[in-house]
Amino acid sequence: EVLFVCCWCVVVCCLYVVGVLLVCIFRISYIHLMANFKLCTQIRKQTSAFCNGFRSVIHSDWLVMFSPPELQRLISGDNRPLDVADLKKYVSYYGGFTPAHGVIRWLWDIVEKDLDDKEKGLFLKFVTSCSKPPVLGFAHLQPPFTIRLVEVSDAEDTGDSVGSVLRGVFGIGSGSRQSRDRLPTASTCFNMLKLPNYSKKSVLREKLRYAINANAGFELS
Repeated sequence: EVLFVCCWCVVVCCLYVVGVLLVCIFRISYIHLMANFKLCTQIRKQTSAFCNGFRSVIHSDWLVMFSPPELQRLISGDNRPLDVADLKKYVSYYGGFTPAHGVIRWLWDIVEKDLDDKEKGLFLKFVTSCSKPPVLGFAHLQPPFTIRLVEVSDAEDTGDSVGSVLRGVFGIGSGSRQSRDRLPTASTCFNMLKLPNYSKKSVLREKLRYAINANAGFELS
């Protein structure tokens, strides 16, 4: 009986060792097979549809000219920090805002001096939905980066009027409670930042920081 028990223990130990060895040998194969299933087989239809749509917009012969990192830069923008001076040169203003308007001068002063590189990226993402600047600069951003003065909520906004433009230019009605309480909003499809006519730079700084750090999308517009 003792001999039988010893033999049985040896058999069990051998089987255990063999099992461990098999697990080690086939672990990498299992990982490769599972990755291939998740990344290729399971989403083959969706990937095929995306590739067909992508090739209908961009000819596949053009893509071979670029490496994957270069293609990513073309699609997603450059990895360099936001060049505020370049952005300011190509901004369009509406609703009564001009480059000399007090709120606009506050805005650029805040972006340049108060926001760090991460927050500048968040600011750009808030307006354009992309945190990286265009590869060739903002001269090639389409539609152009736009800043528009707004007096009412987006639901009530019917566009610029002569009265709203004149009030924006001359600061009439600025500092109202509605302006103080309203957050900046954006229409990312049009690369448009919508700003109330804030009465204080500190209010603009507080509201802008809150908006760009809220990780919000269309619900803020």
